[in-house]
Amino acid sequence: MTTTLVGCVRTAPSAPAESWTRNGGTVSIDVISTNDGAGHCEWQRARFLQISWPIYSAPDGQPKSAQYVRDPEGVLGQEALRLAFRTGVTLPQDAKPTGYEREGTALWLAESDRQSTAYLVTEGPRRVEAWPRADPPLGCD
Repeated sequence: MTTTLVGCVRTAPSAPAESWTRNGGTVSIDVISTNDGAGHCEWQRARFLQISWPIYSAPDGQPKSAQYVRDPEGVLGQEALRLAFRTGVTLPQDAKPTGYEREGTALWLAESDRQSTAYLVTEGPRRVEAWPRADPPLGCD
């Protein structure tokens, strides 16, 4: 008897990575990128932010990275991440812009919670979202 398993394996997001800019230049997707979740796992309504760790250094050799997620609908099946995502928040007092931007959205980090939260700030009108860190990173194959 042969058994075939079909489903999502949590390894890495499979949607195409989107690049960001810093100081007017495009930054390698090895440093920072965003992407929608994979459609074949019904994750396309979630967003992933992948950044090298520490944020200001490009990975050398075996890359170290941190993954943050935007999943207000809970499509990833991680209730803690769904509840930790917040919109309309006030930036922490120690939050600073990283200089990374994509289509009018800037990445901010706060020393007080950089291990757990990334802040995505959009201007005109100003909107701040708090994206929780997925640890370990999530993905779908």
